[in-house]
Amino acid sequence: MDDISGKKIAAHPTEPGRVDMLQGVAGGFVEGNRMLRTLMDAMPIGCYVLRPDHTVLYWNPAAEKLLGFSAEEMQGKRCVDMPLGCSFTNSTHIKGAHCPAIVAYATGKAKTLEMFMRRKDGKDILLRNTLVPLADENGEVKELVSFFVPLTDANYDQGLIKAIYETATRDPLTCLPGRKFMEVCIDEAMEIYRRTGQPFAVLFADVNNFHDINNTYGHAAGDDLLRAFGLALRKYGRKADKFCRWGGDEFVGLLHLRHPEDIKGAAKRFLKIAHNCEVTEDGKTVSCRASIGITVVRDDDTIKSIVSRADHYMYLAKKRKEDQIVTDFDQ
Repeated sequence: MDDISGKKIAAHPTEPGRVDMLQGVAGGFVEGNRMLRTLMDAMPIGCYVLRPDHTVLYWNPAAEKLLGFSAEEMQGKRCVDMPLGCSFTNSTHIKGAHCPAIVAYATGKAKTLEMFMRRKDGKDILLRNTLVPLADENGEVKELVSFFVPLTDANYDQGLIKAIYETATRDPLTCLPGRKFMEVCIDEAMEIYRRTGQPFAVLFADVNNFHDINNTYGHAAGDDLLRAFGLALRKYGRKADKFCRWGGDEFVGLLHLRHPEDIKGAAKRFLKIAHNCEVTEDGKTVSCRASIGITVVRDDDTIKSIVSRADHYMYLAKKRKEDQIVTDFDQ
């Protein structure tokens, strides 16, 4: 058989069972696209075909090798019902209208993206996936074909995926990850809370009078102070806690808890930052205080509501003369 470049392609030997399944599941796809199917059988890259409802019509041998799921396991199933764990490179789960397959169907245009898919052994693998709509003679898109290749030979667990994203979003000044990373972390913590009841808290911190410090001592001093504040958060936080630079002189933390009352102890630890954070600039000591709000997740919370509540507590803390930390237990 010749490909479009004129080179010879050896057809992949197809087992009788695979042919029977393809004929039973794929129906019109198999009958109308025998040449395409033969090419995809022989391809050394992963390939599958979907209907608009995500039903897998075809799953090639290379896809089996890459992801560990056999054609028998995948064909006739909706890919969204299978444990493929499809996610964007920021580790956000792909679902609904954001699914690239839905986008390709809706626009009728091919779409290429980098994404993670989960192997049968539970490891995630980074792929480049190209999804191409297949139109019939009337121009109606009834099927979509995907071609995917690994971007690296290494498989990743979820912790490593997060580490990659944390590095990619890192703020160069404080070396803390950015806001987008924290939003992903809070979203995951909420999902765990809904499933297991495991509580967590969000900390919102703001450096007091930061603009005055910049105006008085210069932006270099302000930058040094932000770096020192980021280090202090990590120092007084625990190993499982995560912190980010939310924006400007605002910082957000995700505190893992055993019990909601644990934020009382957290408040005592972070009180040292609230009392004083200082750096030396040209022989002069530049000091500041910080205001901190800490709140525990509630059943009806969203990312926006829990961060907004912690932010509100932070502003209440600013009004205090001493102990500028406000928690749920101060209300």
